[in-house]
Amino acid sequence: MQNIRVEVEDLTPVKKKLAISVPAETVKKEIDAAYRSIKSTANVAGFRKGSVPLNIIRARFGSHVQEDVTRKLIESTYPHALEEKKLMPVEAPNFELKTEKVSEDSDFAYTVTVEVQPTVEIGGYKGMELKKEEVTVTDEDIERGLNNLCKAAGEWVETDRSAEAGDMVVIDFEAFLGGEPIKNGKSSDYGCIIGEKALLPGFDESLKGARKGEKREFDVKFPENYSETSLAGKTGLFKTVVKAVKEKGTPEINDEFAKQLGLENVEALRAKVREEIEKHKQNDAKERLKTEILTKLIEKHRFEVPQALVDRYLRIILGRVVENMNAGVIAPEDKGLDIEKLKEKYTSAAIRSVREDIILDYISAKEQVDASSLEVEDAVRNIAAQRGVSYESLMARIEREGALQVIRDGLRHEKVFDIIIEASKPAQ
Repeated sequence: MQNIRVEVEDLTPVKKKLAISVPAETVKKEIDAAYRSIKSTANVAGFRKGSVPLNIIRARFGSHVQEDVTRKLIESTYPHALEEKKLMPVEAPNFELKTEKVSEDSDFAYTVTVEVQPTVEIGGYKGMELKKEEVTVTDEDIERGLNNLCKAAGEWVETDRSAEAGDMVVIDFEAFLGGEPIKNGKSSDYGCIIGEKALLPGFDESLKGARKGEKREFDVKFPENYSETSLAGKTGLFKTVVKAVKEKGTPEINDEFAKQLGLENVEALRAKVREEIEKHKQNDAKERLKTEILTKLIEKHRFEVPQALVDRYLRIILGRVVENMNAGVIAPEDKGLDIEKLKEKYTSAAIRSVREDIILDYISAKEQVDASSLEVEDAVRNIAAQRGVSYESLMARIEREGALQVIRDGLRHEKVFDIIIEASKPAQ
């Protein structure tokens, strides 16, 4: 679109108001084209298709042309204005028409208010002094890893003793509120592991000391942000019957156990455990380095961030917090906080996440870092393997949710960290 005029008003460093004006000659061309299109297809009684007089076309279809031309003028000029001013929006724009209606004799004008990516200049990321850790794996680490492996591979075995932390209590239960059964609040053969807080906060603790055949009744309060709003914050009565108490059996660490895991012998198992622990420690060490890098770069480069991005990250963070709460996993400092208090608490984390992404995006662009389609595919395959789902189903879900770019960005950012760490110096 030629000859449009664009003026930018800086409302804040990340919020812009664009005043866009389209010359009358361009408006006239769009209006004429719209009427020609209608004239060629319009069905009007008493006239052959294509021969309807223009004055009738204008009288009958004028409002439609107004809407159509207005939409087309904005759709064609707004992207051009962004490109001309080198602006990258981070939210849907807010349009306001300055021209009451389009006319062949006058310019068409409108304004757009939108938040944009901040203009940043990130330097000093090469040659940073970082506290690199020397990763070592001790014999105690290996023994602990083997024991954890045994516990995970162990089978649940019924016991006659009372239930303790770590045991599974198999129960039938029914929940009541005000003496009335709660809808969908009944279950049979439910396995509750004491200490895992899988159902509701306090539910598993109420089964400590229970024995097979015992009947127990206890009150449990539903979380304030419970997904079923009619139950949120209320206290329910749970009537249970203990059908079994089970403990986790621990297999012996020997060649047979190693072969069950697809390894030749105990020595091969120990080597594999060492390798996994070393990989885990290296990942932890790198995560600490990444946090150190970002903290230093954020402290050195101060810039305003778009509220739209902060809100987006805050929704993601709160979604995870609420999901964990509903599963009974609540951070001690979050207990009793309503959604507004949670927003207030986690806003700073959302702001930091936005700053991190802006910094990493800038560096990846400057260093011309990207992630290939093959690398993205490998990453999705790894995630699928970890979750125990097929690559095809996970990829379909990722594409459906529009999350493929998130994975690509994550890979690009990881390469940025590698560049920074490779060029760093040991902290004195």
